[in-house]
Amino acid sequence: MDAQTPQINVDLLKEHLVEVSEHEAELTDRLYESLFARRPDAVELFGTYSRANQQRMMTETLGAVLNMLDHERWLDEYVHAMGSRHQFSYETPADMYPPYAEAMLEALAAVSGSDWTPELARSWRAALDRVNEMMTAGYVPISH
Repeated sequence: MDAQTPQINVDLLKEHLVEVSEHEAELTDRLYESLFARRPDAVELFGTYSRANQQRMMTETLGAVLNMLDHERWLDEYVHAMGSRHQFSYETPADMYPPYAEAMLEALAAVSGSDWTPELARSWRAALDRVNEMMTAGYVPISH
């Protein structure tokens, strides 16, 4: 990590993941409600999935963050491949990731209530930004 990269408080995020896992259904509902409000076109990408599939996708995102925090060696390659799959199989535009991260932050803050702190917000933002960078690294330029 260079001097410009925000620090991620790994222990804090791991503790928080345990806490928010108790509110997975609410977190899923809030995440997609916020995402669809920010990006109505996301409904075409995610809206056709059942709530169970939406919850699975959200859990995969949080799992990627958790694995990154544990410095899994395979994570860069895995998330890079997942990004490529999102580009070609799901036709997810690269500009969808920032609104997804913002919606995730909003949902995490909402389910955390008074436990949400500026340090949690900074750490989550840095972790989600890192996952987004890895996801879009799997994208290849497409000329039209």
